[in-house]
Amino acid sequence: MKKIKLNDAVKAEIEKVVEVATYLWQREWAERNGGNISVDVTDIFGEIPASLEGFPHCPLSMVGGEAAFPADSAGHIFFVKGTGERIRELRAPELAGCVLRIDDQAKGYHILWGGRGKSDYQPTSEFISHVEIVMDKQRSGSKDRCVVHTHPLELIALSHHPKYAHDEAAYTHACWKMLPEVRAFVPRGIGMVPYCMPGSKTIAEGTTEKLRQFDVAVWEKHGAVATGSDALTAYDFIDVANKGAKLYLKCLASGFEPEGVSDKDMQELKETFNL
Repeated sequence: MKKIKLNDAVKAEIEKVVEVATYLWQREWAERNGGNISVDVTDIFGEIPASLEGFPHCPLSMVGGEAAFPADSAGHIFFVKGTGERIRELRAPELAGCVLRIDDQAKGYHILWGGRGKSDYQPTSEFISHVEIVMDKQRSGSKDRCVVHTHPLELIALSHHPKYAHDEAAYTHACWKMLPEVRAFVPRGIGMVPYCMPGSKTIAEGTTEKLRQFDVAVWEKHGAVATGSDALTAYDFIDVANKGAKLYLKCLASGFEPEGVSDKDMQELKETFNL
């Protein structure tokens, strides 16, 4: 099995993924093999061999049933966590992840690097939805190249609250009002994807739609997803949003409904920071 030598730019992006993966594990946001990270490194990858013969080719059926990669993702190169791999294992990214190139027909992929050296290595079962999200961002002119999905405790807990589970405006406001930084650094708010089967086409389409409008998409009673220009940026959106949820729940646990930052003061923040 051939393996490509990665350049410094790609290595740097993978190191950011490793750093974020460490944070997710330390914060108990990635139990067992929960959570996924992928990053599109096409623009920084450099030239690929004229022939990919010798690099394992895996058909799409291995990672998505009847689903398909978006046609315009053909030729794109990603680093992605492998299916069944633990987030904490990304400390060895060549084992717990792989660099792959979506083939020219968008019907499969070639493994270029990593993947434990296996010819049948599979990326996360949610990889197709990651590609759909990234390509949707790129079509809109966004510079977002990375998708982070994780299980932030307080955002999930708040999505169980009957007052907020089905009201994303109220959910967002509950988080925004707890700290000025939440309003400033999650300016587009938090969208809610109603509970549905993980890895399904429904959740993929719902997440893509919510991330067109919001900085963070919360999967009701499951987890959260954000995108960014790199793994650290995507992580920051979820981290800051979760701080708002954590503070709100702490106040409720202490027996009182928090007063929060007033609407007037939040409007001033919006105007000051051009949010």
